[in-house]
Amino acid sequence: MNSGIVRFSMLIALCLAFIAGSALAAAKLPEGYRDIKLGMSKTQVLDLLQKSPIHFSYDDLGEEIGEIIRGDDLFRYATYRFDGDGALVEIGLQMREVVGRERCVELFNSQHGLTLSPLHSSMEADRIIEVRENSLIMKKSKEKSTRSAKGPS
Repeated sequence: MNSGIVRFSMLIALCLAFIAGSALAAAKLPEGYRDIKLGMSKTQVLDLLQKSPIHFSYDDLGEEIGEIIRGDDLFRYATYRFDGDGALVEIGLQMREVVGRERCVELFNSQHGLTLSPLHSSMEADRIIEVRENSLIMKKSKEKSTRSAKGPS
């Protein structure tokens, strides 16, 4: 009888650990910043920057767009980088110095249910979020190559 209680307790503990792990894994990475999402075309991003009142000031710099951010307690400047086809592949968010990097990352983590740190990035199948110096970087992960690793025959 005593071993049955121990087995039942272990089963319950295992189920609770699984549920807790699933809840942490369910935290979904943000797809972008505000209304600008990774994968959008440069034309779509420029259209949003021009028409939306939440975007204060921006500058088209060719393969990237820089934006001064207003009304956000964590970030002060955004850089949107595009690939050769004009798709948004990276969003760099420069943190506000007054808040401090550690506090900014802590607040971002609590808002999105993440565990980012300067030594720990978060990944999903198609995107990565990492802390680099005083910036938070969201980027599309590179497509996996389907080429063979075989050398020349």
